[in-house]
Amino acid sequence: MGDERSRAARKDRYAAVIDQEKVTDEVRDVALKYDPLNRSGRQEGFHVTADGELHIDDDRVIEEHRIVEHRIPNDAIKIVRLPAERGRLVHQYGQNGFRLYGLPTPVEGRVVGLLGPNGVGKSTALRVLAGLLKPNLGASDGAEWDAIVRAFRGTGVQRYLEDLRDGDLRAAYKPQRVDRLPGRYEGTVGDLLEARDERGSRATAVERLELGGLLGRRTDELSGGELQRVAIAATLVADADAYLLDEPSSYLDVGQRLTVARALSPLAGARRVLVVDHDLVTLDVACDDVDVVYGDPGGFGVVSRPLSARRGINQFLTGYLRSENVRIREDAVDFLRRPGRRVSDEEPVVEFSPLAASFPSFSLRTEAGAVRRGEVLGIFGRNGLGKTTFAKLLAGAIEPDDGEVAGDVRVSYKPQHVEPSYDGTIRELFEEAVGDRGRAFETGVRRPFDLEPLLDRDVGRLSGGELQRVGVALALARRADMYLLDEPSAYLDVDGRTSLATHLRAFVEEGAPCLVIDHDLLLLHYVSDRAMVFEGTPGERGIARSPESVRRGTNRFLKTVDVTFRRDPNTGRPRANDPGSRKDREQKRSGDYYVA
Repeated sequence: MGDERSRAARKDRYAAVIDQEKVTDEVRDVALKYDPLNRSGRQEGFHVTADGELHIDDDRVIEEHRIVEHRIPNDAIKIVRLPAERGRLVHQYGQNGFRLYGLPTPVEGRVVGLLGPNGVGKSTALRVLAGLLKPNLGASDGAEWDAIVRAFRGTGVQRYLEDLRDGDLRAAYKPQRVDRLPGRYEGTVGDLLEARDERGSRATAVERLELGGLLGRRTDELSGGELQRVAIAATLVADADAYLLDEPSSYLDVGQRLTVARALSPLAGARRVLVVDHDLVTLDVACDDVDVVYGDPGGFGVVSRPLSARRGINQFLTGYLRSENVRIREDAVDFLRRPGRRVSDEEPVVEFSPLAASFPSFSLRTEAGAVRRGEVLGIFGRNGLGKTTFAKLLAGAIEPDDGEVAGDVRVSYKPQHVEPSYDGTIRELFEEAVGDRGRAFETGVRRPFDLEPLLDRDVGRLSGGELQRVGVALALARRADMYLLDEPSAYLDVDGRTSLATHLRAFVEEGAPCLVIDHDLLLLHYVSDRAMVFEGTPGERGIARSPESVRRGTNRFLKTVDVTFRRDPNTGRPRANDPGSRKDREQKRSGDYYVA
């Protein structure tokens, strides 16, 4: 008890996170000059090492070092407050690098979710538990396995790490970036799953994840959603003790997300499953428990104690972890009610009669409609129904077999996959792609999408979420009559999706409309002024309905995937009803599939 009191009485601890790639001569000079310890004559603060790197010992960092942080022009130094005696320091990426405190506890027969913003160590925790990263406990020269196991004595993680150390535990890991799968495996889906199937569960996985029509296709012929389901199946058919999946919902439509979420536990059986995801519906349906991961993005991350899925998600959104008495954000994530806007009287930017387009294995037809000035048109529909094909028809990239598009429009397009193929910095990319747009670019794109910290970073070194922000911003920075964003929420965290919706609505108020194709139902419902629903048979034929109200469109779409949503009474977030439950039956009878 006395030890607990002494811990509580200790002052907050701080750490300096230094991005050595951003350290210039000016940064070094400012750090040395304004360091409060150096100015006092103690010379114990920031200093330059023999190899030219800026450094400060962890135990010397104090709150007053924020003076240095505020004088640095390029975010090269961040002074972050560390959680005092909260959890175990599991891993640190070099001197003054990112720190991860604590690990989630894998539990046999349960699905555990990890929820938190980008940059706080969720993927690092997964890689540790997968055996891909040996934790160093903060030691620059690494740590021995016996010391690592002792650090978790008395916790559920101890036995897991012991088995990992002794080679008695095997983990199967699905990485975040499934779009890289074709570069690693060039054969057919059937051959891949057959080679990976060590449990005789291939047929079950194919059925539950709806992969029957893909078995003869090569991986480089698959869409993002198809790649995702194949990667999940290839992970779950392996004979492993733990299955670790990083963002399994990316590129999946609502129906597929729920299919995957409901398949995880039956496919894994009594084994351990850990899931990192930003889609709250996926986590809510799939997980028994949720560990919230919080901290300072890029600085440090802390893994909370496990909570039930509902409590964990709700406490993450409100920003306060009750059992740990920790506030993890200043403001709650507010699921704003969809703001009402009337755009029916605005002039059309493009009009189209009923259209038809046929391809060797797919056909699309649309009802007549128009895209109007100053609106966000939300595109709802399952994968493989021709949503992107429709956008190309409007842009003139594809000629329809029947019907016509009235209006010669320039379309700026953000594709589904944003490839980090540019060899240079973000600043150079924007200068080359859009030139100097002056104040309009600064206020409309650069500042809202928080590009400043990324401008001097190489494109090839961006994370999935950072690359997505850059892709969206680049599309909006181009001069165009209409904008098309294909799955802009992929790899974005909850805060990033909320910010995207807010800034996108502000952007279209300037006049040019925007078509948004996405599978985050909350994002689409909030950001859209009207909805256009695609129906049909995925991969064979698509039917695009005329644009209609968001309420009617949402209900029409959810009816096609046979899913109903209610709102959580505490946070207002959408939650999927259990199939056949009383609430599910009541909403289907009333035709109100989404209670807003």
